[in-house]
Amino acid sequence: MIDPFFVEKGVLDQNWPEFQPRETQLKLARLVEQALETGNSHILEAPTGTGKTLAYLLPALKSDQRVIISVGNLTLQDHLWWGEYQKLRAVVTPLRSLQVLKGSENYLCLHQLHTALSRGQPLLLDNMDMIQQWQTQTQNGELQTLPLEPQVRKQLMPFMSVGADQCLGSSCDQFEACHFQRARKRASEAEVLLINHTLLLADSTFFEKGMGALLPQAQAVVVDEAHQLPELLLRSNMEMMDDYGVRQWLKQFSLQIGEHRLLFPDLSRYLQQLSQIWQQIQDQIGQQAQLNSTVSVRGQSLLPLVRVMERVGQHLESLLVTAPNLDALTTAFMGWLQMLQRVQEQDAVLFCQMSNNGLRIFSSRLQNPFTNIPHQKFAWVFISATLKVEGSFDYFKGALGLPESMASHTCESALDYANQALLWLPKGLPLPADEDFYPAWVNKVLVLEPSLRGGILMLFSSYQALQCCAELLEGKTDRTVLVYSNRSHRQKLLQQFRRDEQSILLATGSLWEGIDIKGSALACVAMDKLPFIPPNDVLSLVWQQRALENQQNLFQNYMVPHAITRLRQGIGRLLRSNDDRGLVMLGDRRILEKNYGERFLASIPPMPLLREYHQVAEYLSRWQLLNDVVVDE
Repeated sequence: MIDPFFVEKGVLDQNWPEFQPRETQLKLARLVEQALETGNSHILEAPTGTGKTLAYLLPALKSDQRVIISVGNLTLQDHLWWGEYQKLRAVVTPLRSLQVLKGSENYLCLHQLHTALSRGQPLLLDNMDMIQQWQTQTQNGELQTLPLEPQVRKQLMPFMSVGADQCLGSSCDQFEACHFQRARKRASEAEVLLINHTLLLADSTFFEKGMGALLPQAQAVVVDEAHQLPELLLRSNMEMMDDYGVRQWLKQFSLQIGEHRLLFPDLSRYLQQLSQIWQQIQDQIGQQAQLNSTVSVRGQSLLPLVRVMERVGQHLESLLVTAPNLDALTTAFMGWLQMLQRVQEQDAVLFCQMSNNGLRIFSSRLQNPFTNIPHQKFAWVFISATLKVEGSFDYFKGALGLPESMASHTCESALDYANQALLWLPKGLPLPADEDFYPAWVNKVLVLEPSLRGGILMLFSSYQALQCCAELLEGKTDRTVLVYSNRSHRQKLLQQFRRDEQSILLATGSLWEGIDIKGSALACVAMDKLPFIPPNDVLSLVWQQRALENQQNLFQNYMVPHAITRLRQGIGRLLRSNDDRGLVMLGDRRILEKNYGERFLASIPPMPLLREYHQVAEYLSRWQLLNDVVVDE
């Protein structure tokens, strides 16, 4: 019985720092416990403030079932292991052991290392003394422990590790000594195993390659941040060959092959044939397809392309012996070839799209571990703060192919958005597609920031928009402006934002979710527009394929529900406790003017919606989030 741990004056209340008994957390823990005991799968929406991590982690650790816990990313994996689990071990006894398994790309691949060394990879050779010393000491082969500068380690990863698709499995000559294989073997015997979603979706791939499968060994699977699965499932099965990539490949290959071309006199002819056949295919598809529309073609119709690519591939294998700098180009090329060959073998179809950037050919292999749920003997528990669209779990169920009858529950939010937050849609803004939108949007933020007490998190749907606004803010605010990019150290940037309490953080991508900033460090979340996926994103391509196959509407059935989930995640950054107050600022007036806007408003937490800044200022003043000086619009 899980109740004694969560009730007032219970084990956690008496021993866990800052623990506060919450009825919603107890309800969620009971539902997880029930699923583990009965083997019945559940979908559980647990809004921010529920305390969902402890509500699923403790029942899993106290049950007698073999449980897999899957979380969204490595950061959350490390947080659970070094944070919640270690604290639980100190206050709850007895407690079962928790073991962590990461994706194959996080472990040293001996085969990949030996291959790169045989080709004389310069960066690898420069750091070989440190690598060899580390090899003699490491117990698990996790590359994160390699004592090199993070940037150097990141550059070395492609030469020392492989992803699920590149792993040779049991056919590898280093299989018995493989760190990842040993880690999977230990994981298959774990009482409670902690993995991430990428590894969860790749489990069947490793099983097909002769490694033990994790899922059949489990009696229950708990999936946190489950809202990520619909997108991850499609992206993990996506393969694409596009005109820009082919042209760049041919250009880079011609530059890097240099004098080695003389050793292979037929290669130039094959490369020319490859370019010509690709252009012919592009012209033919262009006659069939309207701009940005998706059409299906039989894989067999691309046989001439496959044949000439196979000839080029044979030369690449020979070239690598004398030209190791072609490693990355070879990997990209062989990925395209394997996609086309697989479709030939299966006599399947490919999907093609013509855009302003030329032809894109893509294939979606749907390896879905969730479609067999009705026939499996163990429970799945899907948990997230944002699983519902317009009050329904239908989109989530449909995206994963889950049974319509699967049990679902919604825990009441512990946060009162109606009294703790408000939504500001500033008047007078152009539409987001207008060239004057971002200058006008930044001006609205500059109206607010001089008098606001607390930090501002500005979330963008594209990095291009983020850079534009960073330039527009330059020299116009006394606040520290922090800009998140792929090169940023995520945790250090967030620590600086929390510490400053009066800074502006511009972010995109992963910072729409999974960050926890309590108190006055965050008083406003400002989102430029409704977070629709760009039409040229690979995810949009797969949705077009699905819409075509199922006779659905791409925009209404896929793009809107995905954007609603994303918007809910962004709003969820604002309030993290009952003491928080703050402002959600949205620059997209389409939420009021378009029919689909009603779907967004029906899905986000209920809170006052204001248009005029003086109305916003009254709320912020009441919450003591505004200085005495209020700037007029």
